Amino acid sequence: MFQNGKKAIITFCTTMIMVLILYVIIIIINFFTKNCVTKESIVGINPVIATKSVMIYQKPITVILEDKEKKKALQKQDSEEILQKTEEIKEKHIIEEKSQENFKVEANITSEGQTEESKKQISIEAVSEEIKQTKETKQFEEIQNVLVIEDKVFETIGKIEIPQTGVNVPILNQVSVEGMKNAPCLLYATGKLNQSGNNLIVGHNFRNGTIFSDNKNLQIGDKIYVTTLDGNKVEYTIYEKFVTTSEDVSYIKRDTQNKPEITLSCCTDDDECRIIILAKI
Repeated sequence: MFQNGKKAIITFCTTMIMVLILYVIIIIINFFTKNCVTKESIVGINPVIATKSVMIYQKPITVILEDKEKKKALQKQDSEEILQKTEEIKEKHIIEEKSQENFKVEANITSEGQTEESKKQISIEAVSEEIKQTKETKQFEEIQNVLVIEDKVFETIGKIEIPQTGVNVPILNQVSVEGMKNAPCLLYATGKLNQSGNNLIVGHNFRNGTIFSDNKNLQIGDKIYVTTLDGNKVEYTIYEKFVTTSEDVSYIKRDTQNKPEITLSCCTDDDECRIIILAKI
């Protein structure tokens, strides 16, 4: 009885050892053949394990192959787009070059088609316009909108020129003691300078040839030129000259018939009266 139990134990142990050896052999074979595992090769072990093993090994391979195909397709698409854009840029440059060439040809044809007479006329007109602009600029630059005297600033409204007496000075906008020492001033106006109405301009008689010192020598018919700050120059002609008292202001609001006129006023040499000069366009 004891011997039979001993035999049974030995037989069980031998069987287990054989099973373990077989399992180890199967594991070794599986390790060396895992890159080519198929469902059929391992189905004898366990159908469920076999199916899962095939899926585990095949899935990464399939994903890798799909990625490669996508990359190739994207690279091909990118190449086609680059080629298309390159062709569009080339065509654009060709069109621009042709347009420039056509413009140059048309310009040459236009230039060659001009007669010598028309070229001369254009040249004369250009020179005349340049001279005109130069004169206007020079005239405007000569007019100062302010007069600075010993750090004092006086606002001007234009200038007055009297060729007969050599006067060419600014006209100050307001009468002041300091201003009157250096320039004539606008005392009264029924209209804007060089526009319809009368403008009374007063200046000192310094008896030295400056400002209005020589107004006593002016005669009817002499010219006076007044230029405003915007460059509007008007020629006035003296049509009346007289001496009156300082209280007389009747000539100031005279009827100018809606035409520009100016009045010049200064003291006589004895300071007793006023020399009045009336001038109009």
